[in-house]
Amino acid sequence: MEDKGSLSSLLRVAGLVHDLGNPPFGHFGEEAIKQFFQDYFSENKTTSLNDLEKSDFKYFDGNVQTLRILSKLYYFGDEFGYNLTFSSLASVVKYPSNSMDGNKNPSTEIAKKKFGYFVTETEIYKRISDYLKLNNKRSPIVYLMEAADDIAYSAADIEDGVKLGIVTIDEIREIFKENLDKNKDIVLKKIDDLKVEFSKDKQICQSIIIQKFRIETQRVMIQEVINTFEQNYDAVMTGNLQKELIDISDAKDIRKSYKKLQSFVFNEKFILKKEIAGWEAITGLLKIFVTASNSENFKKDGNNYQARLYNIIAAAHRKVYEVEQYHNPEYKKLQLIVDFISGMTDSYAIHLFQELKGIKL
Repeated sequence: MEDKGSLSSLLRVAGLVHDLGNPPFGHFGEEAIKQFFQDYFSENKTTSLNDLEKSDFKYFDGNVQTLRILSKLYYFGDEFGYNLTFSSLASVVKYPSNSMDGNKNPSTEIAKKKFGYFVTETEIYKRISDYLKLNNKRSPIVYLMEAADDIAYSAADIEDGVKLGIVTIDEIREIFKENLDKNKDIVLKKIDDLKVEFSKDKQICQSIIIQKFRIETQRVMIQEVINTFEQNYDAVMTGNLQKELIDISDAKDIRKSYKKLQSFVFNEKFILKKEIAGWEAITGLLKIFVTASNSENFKKDGNNYQARLYNIIAAAHRKVYEVEQYHNPEYKKLQLIVDFISGMTDSYAIHLFQELKGIKL
């Protein structure tokens, strides 16, 4: 009984930290980083990086960056970053493979769908896996964290879509009607009942309807994930379950409906314009810093262009770069740049790019 309550505490930690490594502009930012390095290594035939090292950048992933942030990037006087427990660190490793063994999407083995650690964190992950006896498989916590993430964020954008006038209640109902299967009757009845209940107050009805609808659909998803967890307990605990809990639950049609709705919302022009601007900023910053890193002047001391760019990088990242032990200096420099850029906010990335290009001072 001494560990009673520990699971919920661990899940709270996992929920708080699992997206820390996401770059500016989220998944679109990830794509920008991946595309930049795919082009870069295609054109740069003289690189000293081996295939595994190149793969880390060509398949960059915010979840992988999260492990690096938690275990190393925030330097507080030792090499252990935030000094979190192995269980907490394991909770963010969704795909426990390196970047060459992983990225087998589609794959019959969930651990290899993407990847979970860079070459510089290989030893850290080995220690986590050995201590927790994971056998290079998912921690059981990951299944629960992924389900919670899907339930929370799949529904989060729906309210913004309504408030911004991108989508109406009737359009939402139609999307759900087209994509629901097992839960069609109960979900459509809920939205119809809410429309009737709040039809009198035209000013707030849309907002209240969508909030109550979101809460109800999340309630169904939570209960069905609990049921699925119980039914697949042994496979979850051994890391042998090869699907996400929500995807094999009786609420998978609700999740599918929300995904369709997300694509509807995210295709709004003003969102697309922001993402394109973000792509230009990220790839532009990468080009500036990576080009400079090819010079021997890319270091702390010096009165030249490359040294100035080096010193723009956050001091905490430069400290880790200077003390971290890894045998390939070119890989280290590229990782320093990615650490810096992927840690930016959307607005800071655009602002810094404009400053460095002389667009805005």
